[in-house]
Amino acid sequence: MRKKQGIKMFLEPEKMSRVEIEFPQQYINEVTQALVRSGHFQIEDSSALNMRKTSEFDDEMQERYNQYGRLETDILAVMKQLDIKPGKMPEIEPEVIENPEEILQELEAVRVELGKMDQRTEEIRKTLENGKRFLNIMEPFKDLDIEFGAIRNRRYIYSILGIIPTEKIERFKQSFARIPFVLLELSQEGPNTIVLLIGNKIQQDFLIRTARSAYLNSLDLPDEYHGTPAQIVAQTQAEMDKGTQELETLRKDIEALRKKQADLLVDRYWRVRMSRTVSEITNRFGRLTHDLLVVGWVPQDYSARFQKTLADISPDIIVDVTEENELEEGQKPPVALHHTKPVEGFQKLVTTYSTPNYQEIDPTILLLLTFPILFGAMFGDVGQGLFLALVGALLFSGKVSKLRGLSKLGPVVVLCGVSAAIFGFIYGSVFGFEELIKPLWRHPIEDIMGILILTFAGGALLLSIANILALVNDARRKDWAHMIFSGKGVAGLVLYWSLLGLLITSLTKVISLPKGLLIALALIAVVMIMSTGFMERLLERKRPLFEGGFLVYFIQSFFELFEALIGFLSNSLSYVRVGAFAVAHAGLSQVIMILAEMVGPNKGAGFWIVIVLGNLFIIGFEGMIVSIQTLRLEYYEFFSKFFSGGGTRYKPLGFLSSSK
Repeated sequence: MRKKQGIKMFLEPEKMSRVEIEFPQQYINEVTQALVRSGHFQIEDSSALNMRKTSEFDDEMQERYNQYGRLETDILAVMKQLDIKPGKMPEIEPEVIENPEEILQELEAVRVELGKMDQRTEEIRKTLENGKRFLNIMEPFKDLDIEFGAIRNRRYIYSILGIIPTEKIERFKQSFARIPFVLLELSQEGPNTIVLLIGNKIQQDFLIRTARSAYLNSLDLPDEYHGTPAQIVAQTQAEMDKGTQELETLRKDIEALRKKQADLLVDRYWRVRMSRTVSEITNRFGRLTHDLLVVGWVPQDYSARFQKTLADISPDIIVDVTEENELEEGQKPPVALHHTKPVEGFQKLVTTYSTPNYQEIDPTILLLLTFPILFGAMFGDVGQGLFLALVGALLFSGKVSKLRGLSKLGPVVVLCGVSAAIFGFIYGSVFGFEELIKPLWRHPIEDIMGILILTFAGGALLLSIANILALVNDARRKDWAHMIFSGKGVAGLVLYWSLLGLLITSLTKVISLPKGLLIALALIAVVMIMSTGFMERLLERKRPLFEGGFLVYFIQSFFELFEALIGFLSNSLSYVRVGAFAVAHAGLSQVIMILAEMVGPNKGAGFWIVIVLGNLFIIGFEGMIVSIQTLRLEYYEFFSKFFSGGGTRYKPLGFLSSSK
């Protein structure tokens, strides 16, 4: 029922019923889960209705919701540490958690075990990093045959083992001319020399300052290191190997923990998500003195089954259903937009403008038909169109991770590309080359006036369709006066066609229409448009019939007529830009060809480089401009005639539908 498609869905929106459910507080979980599992109920927030003197229930519900939120965050954190993905929603909806403390205890046990492993892993990693840094420091000293215990600082002797630039040694010795010292040059490593400085313990500070000023980098070893540098390096390496082995053991332990707890954590995660969804929904309920109140919408075809589902829970649950024709003024049902996946991109373009009102035609199908045609007419080229179609197919496939957010627009790009390729055959253009194929019609630049007239005629056709759709919307709203007499009604359509007929008869000899009849129809339409306000008040039985007096009414009606005439003219001329862009597209392609011949007159590499880059520029830059112009024509010249928007999208509750 919810997946109605095609013409019926296009012409007739899914009828909705307003539902009010009153039930005892004890059934809150059963009712809430029934609403969620139905998949058809759209809830309205009635939490502002609170007839209770105390707020204990509200506080409890809010605390429960916050508790579920914290628990979900904690579970996700543990799952992230264990690299566990939640996966897709379970086919069978999880049960609501009645006691979050049990889940919290399970999670805490896993978190403690994992925390110990993570802590030990981090300790070993730091030890290994320190070991690597130490080995790098010891690298220049590893071949020294010297016992560190022998050179450790004693009670009366202070020694420094380190590396100094060889060129600084003589100047370094001169700095110690006034105190006794020994400087042993142990070995030379490139431009540096390993030295051992020995001096009196009393001059320790002087020795340190002078050594630093001479760029002597000292090697300071903790007391636990004993033996020669080679022995210390071997000892350190052995400790690092042991740490690496322990790290691998911990990795296996964490992997075992992941496999052991994966199913449990995923199950608890979805149960918490479900519980939080239910808890969030309950916060939208109204509070009566002793009962709870839920207000929302269900499709009319599902209403009886929905009532039975609630009645099966308890006979104490009262369900009040208001059908569409019984709704009070101001109660607007939500609008169900059900389109197949390939059409969702066009639906997104519609909802970007506005969501259709409940009694309006959903223009998605119209957009699917007209948008590619307008785009293709302005961007007619076989090669460039097929390239766009391939790009659209790639977008729709979702294989490019960074572009998955645009996947819904893939079919839009595909259809626009195919349309551009079709118009490319009509215009005879392939990647800007106009001699490869014979045009089915002619090159736009060879008949500029012809294509402008043709697009003007196409625009008049689209505007006529838009006006007819406006009549359908008025009929649905039963706004008969506006439907018949207004500038967007029958009178406006008659006036527009009469003026078009006079224009065609005056400018061409191919079609000859009786001018007298056209003028008479136009005058009748003018009178009808100017009497719109009068007829509306007459049919609605409002007094006075001429609001503000006849003179004010006449002036207002005249300007409304003038506005309608200006609208007809400007809207019709706006579609001429379709032809103008077609000519501009052809002209830009010719410019690319001229540049290519200038760079590579013999059609060498330079020629083809310009052709490729030029076509990419046209596809990217001009394609974007044409898309914007097409969207502008749809929004402001086409939609504005019959589509007011302002509706509310039908989003029924479902499993996790209200989750963040």
